[in-house]
Amino acid sequence: MTTSQRMDAIEMAQYRRRPFPKTDQAAAYLEMMAQVRKFQDALVAANPEVAQAQLIQAQLAELTELLATLEVPEYEQLYALGDMGMSDSQALVPPLTLDHFDDDELHAHFQPGLFAMGMNQAMHGGVISLIFDSAMGRMAAGPRGIPCRTAYLNTQFRNVAPIGVRLELRARLESVEGRKRLVSAQMWHGETLCAEADALFVAVRAGHQ
Repeated sequence: MTTSQRMDAIEMAQYRRRPFPKTDQAAAYLEMMAQVRKFQDALVAANPEVAQAQLIQAQLAELTELLATLEVPEYEQLYALGDMGMSDSQALVPPLTLDHFDDDELHAHFQPGLFAMGMNQAMHGGVISLIFDSAMGRMAAGPRGIPCRTAYLNTQFRNVAPIGVRLELRARLESVEGRKRLVSAQMWHGETLCAEADALFVAVRAGHQ
């Protein structure tokens, strides 16, 4: 099986939602991903000269070639294992730290870096929606980890979400009707509401991708 092949969504979820392993390899992977996120932030802030940019490009090309030799099927990958937004093993969104999670509510916090910036020290709106999708999808799945797909997600931006500071995210399961799960969420900076969202998630059936 290659990374481009697909399997049943429920079966894949069983692989991808399993706990992150406690091995030396897994610990080294987390340290590597933490360095990747630091690189992303440093890249945003840097203004390299031609020779420096060429050096960085050459080193990245060498590392990319190495990683290409280590490719494994999706169900064996450590990237984003457990939960996309909740995992330190990914670099798509700032990792969320879970503070509370039950059948009805999810509370988490995170600190976005420069890579999440849109302009003028404020988070990019698309990143905010990505974070909402990750956290609200986890809320829709619930503690049992029911595999779901996003049907829609509406984000409303209320105030600037600053980077480099602690932000709070609160999600709530509003209703369940058959396979449909409605979720609401808010993003806060202290007492300031930065953004809020509502989303519909649909539990997948056996045989779905």
